[in-house]
Amino acid sequence: MNRRLASVLSAAAMLVAAAAASTPNAAAATRIWPPPGCGFVPLPQPVGELTARYFHCGGNFILIKFHWDTGNTGTSCVPPWYQVPFYRDGAHVIVNAYYVSTPPNLSGSPGGEWCSLSQPRV
Repeated sequence: MNRRLASVLSAAAMLVAAAAASTPNAAAATRIWPPPGCGFVPLPQPVGELTARYFHCGGNFILIKFHWDTGNTGTSCVPPWYQVPFYRDGAHVIVNAYYVSTPPNLSGSPGGEWCSLSQPRV
């Protein structure tokens, strides 16, 4: 497991533990993370460099467009039932992300596809 993934998983576990400790009803605390629904979710408090996530609740590959607080934009391919973490870039953060109808670029054979490194700009 790479160090960044390990630190993200550790931070998420600490967030859940903190929510459970501060809430008398542990069942209610577990409903906080992951959040109900799908789409862009900014974290109420950054966890290290992690500031937001995009949750994809579907069995297909999609393309999302995201916006930085500087006005710059980008796109990202999202695999089925996946979540995309958004990290701070210095003082700048992602402020929104949403599905776009443009299909993502995929690689691999049918049934074994994955997101290509380059994605369309929309």
